[in-house]
Amino acid sequence: MEGILAILIVMISLNGIKPFTVSDGSNWHNSIEIYDFNWPADAASIGNISKHKTSFNFFNAIVDILPYNFTEPFEKCEGIEFEGGLVKSIHINPKLDDIYLYNTSTENVIIKPDMFYKLGDFRCVKTKLTHIPENINRLKHLKNLNLDGNLIEIVQMDQLNGLDNLKELFLSSNKIKHIYSDGPVSLPSLNSMYLNNNQLQHFDVCSWDMPSLSYLFLNGNNLTHFAIHQFLALEVLRIYENPVNCAWTDSLKNTSIRLYFHASCDKKSVDDFVLDCPPPTNHQLKQQISSVNTKLRQIEEKMLNNYQQVSDRMQKIEDLLQNLTARIIEQQNVSNDIIEAMYRIEMERASNHTKKIP
Repeated sequence: MEGILAILIVMISLNGIKPFTVSDGSNWHNSIEIYDFNWPADAASIGNISKHKTSFNFFNAIVDILPYNFTEPFEKCEGIEFEGGLVKSIHINPKLDDIYLYNTSTENVIIKPDMFYKLGDFRCVKTKLTHIPENINRLKHLKNLNLDGNLIEIVQMDQLNGLDNLKELFLSSNKIKHIYSDGPVSLPSLNSMYLNNNQLQHFDVCSWDMPSLSYLFLNGNNLTHFAIHQFLALEVLRIYENPVNCAWTDSLKNTSIRLYFHASCDKKSVDDFVLDCPPPTNHQLKQQISSVNTKLRQIEEKMLNNYQQVSDRMQKIEDLLQNLTARIIEQQNVSNDIIEAMYRIEMERASNHTKKIP
């Protein structure tokens, strides 16, 4: 095996690809560091990497598409990290707890809609993502989502519905110009949201339900105001480096919110601001009703499917019980026949014995 590995390393070197090296993690005793890994060129020698670590950190790796079962040879793997190099596309592994991509030029994050994921911490920082990954709401256990420093321009917030455990959302230093939603947005556990250093001019939060949001970072945008009273738990708002409305900021000085903004503000639109969301229009109400009806239909379909499955199982159990009952009755009849036959035999023996006595 060592000879084969040596030949492989020589072949890789001749092809101009630097062979990867491995060392124990410097920060954590249960981690391992891999340098200059190349996939799939190094696939044949991946088995030589220690299998019993829980964290695998790759530096300057070259990967075109990372398959979701990439970590299968690492029996105890809980998290992977790629720093530097290139990881063009990555399939999220449903068994991992932690995935971190930093400065890897990643363009695609693939999340399958029909899988159950354990992932609690996903960071894809300073890469080349242009949108929030599709099916992100399948990551039901996600607590931390960090997409800082990418190329995202548009965010559809209701795409995050279903992330009921999400506590921190990082979208800083992107190119976000527009945030919208096609329906209500619900993130019940979200505590901190970072949207600083983007290009936001309008911030419509009236369809957002975030009862736990305490920290909101909007500094470095083009905002003048937003309906701040939509966030009842808000404690800290950073909104400096924005052309904020003077009257809007003045109206917040008597609130309990810790407000961070520059002394200068936009005096041109003194009365043009709102603190609270206006009542929904008929069109919005119809949309909300339609959305609720759609969800109810989906729930009803699931319930009907579950009921049908339970009904089918109960029918199978009932059929099995009937068969079992029939067999028990059959065996009981056989037993009765045997007992009756034995009784007749004994009676005949007794009768014959009585006849022989003079």
